[in-house]
Order: sequence, then structure tokens, then C-alpha cells
Amino acid sequence: MPSSTEWKFYYQQNAQSLLEIPWHLGAELTPEETIAVSQSVKEFQAGENSEGKHLYQDAQKYSEQTGDQDYVVAIKMFIAEEQRHARDLARFLTLNKIPLVKTTFTDVVFRKLRHLFGGLEISIAVLITAEIIAKVYYAALREATKSKILIGLCDQILRDEVKHVQFQSEQLSKLRSNRNYFGLVWTMGLQRFLFFGTVFVVWLFHRKVFLRGNFSFQRYWQACWREFNEAF
Repeated sequence: MPSSTEWKFYYQQNAQSLLEIPWHLGAELTPEETIAVSQSVKEFQAGENSEGKHLYQDAQKYSEQTGDQDYVVAIKMFIAEEQRHARDLARFLTLNKIPLVKTTFTDVVFRKLRHLFGGLEISIAVLITAEIIAKVYYAALREATKSKILIGLCDQILRDEVKHVQFQSEQLSKLRSNRNYFGLVWTMGLQRFLFFGTVFVVWLFHRKVFLRGNFSFQRYWQACWREFNEAF
């Protein structure tokens, strides 16, 4: 399992090796594509656009308890990548004259869950749920339009999300390493319950994008649980 120092170096290197996005192409979405994906992309953009204050504070507490100073640096860089996703999606929406939104129902629910129970483990457990489903979402969004800009953005975000899920799942493994068998069974039961509910909510709000990306509900469901099982 990579150390926090290795993750810090990964994020540093990744920031220097981003894919080229053809922004010069400008507004590419057709009217039909705009109707199909605009609301969904706006909501995901709002979800990516978090300052990560509570996560950073939880990471600082963990660092003070364990002496793992590089974990705080790695978390800060992780948050910066999420904010880059938000900025790039906002730029794409603006190019296509699609207004941004500040927050959404699902984003509010996720934030409430993280803040209600508190602690690094809860923050990551909620966060990784969104990250896993995002891998399926951006794979569908990539196929939902012919926009080369959006395809490039999805490729970059998907490449980032693979490492984000690995980073968060490994940290959860560390946090749960001293739990006994029954404690782990209970913990994973709760993790699966949260994921189960979130899978339905995301489909309810974003099914237009999944269907345009050739993801039937069955394919979407199977893809989400495959990603979950690989992560854990």
C-alpha cells in the first residue's frame, strides 16, 4: 500500500501531466445535446466544487494523532484536483452558455452526512461513494455527446478518479485495520447500504445522461457494483 509520501508525489506529478483539452473548439454542443446533458453536468459540477474544509480539518486531526504529516499534504492536493474538475466543467458549461448552479439536492445530502457524524472515516466513506459512482457517470457522459472538449474532460476526470478511489479506499483500510471481524461486517454493511441508496438517487436525477451514453439501468447497476467491489 503506497505511503502518504508516495501519494503526495503522485499528485505532484499528475498536476504536471494533464491531458490537452481542445478549448479552442468553443461551443460544440448541439441544441439536442444541451437539453440532454446540461442539467446533469451542472449538478455534477456543483458537487465537484467543494472547498473541502471539513475533510482537510479531519485530515489534520488524523495527522496530529499519527504523525503522518504528508497525509495532510496529499489530501490538500486531492482537494485541488477535485476543484480543477469543477473549474474545467464550469468552463465547459460557460462556453456552451449554460448557467452554473451553486448547489444541488444530492450535494446537500452528502455534505450533511459528512458533517452530521464527523470524523475522517465518515468523511471518506461518504466521499468514496460519490467517487465510485462518478467513474460510471463520466464513462456514460463521455459517450453522451460528440463534444471533443467534453470527451477530453471525461478522459481526464476518469483518469484522476481511478487514483482518487484507490487513495480513499486505502485510507479507509488503514482506519479500519484494528476492527474485529464483526465490526468490519457491520461497517461494510453500512457502507453497502449507503452505496445502494446513492446508486438509486443518482440514476433518478441523471438517467438521461446514462441512457444517452448507452447505459441501461441494468448496465449502470452492474457497473456501479463492480466498481464498488473492486474498490473494497
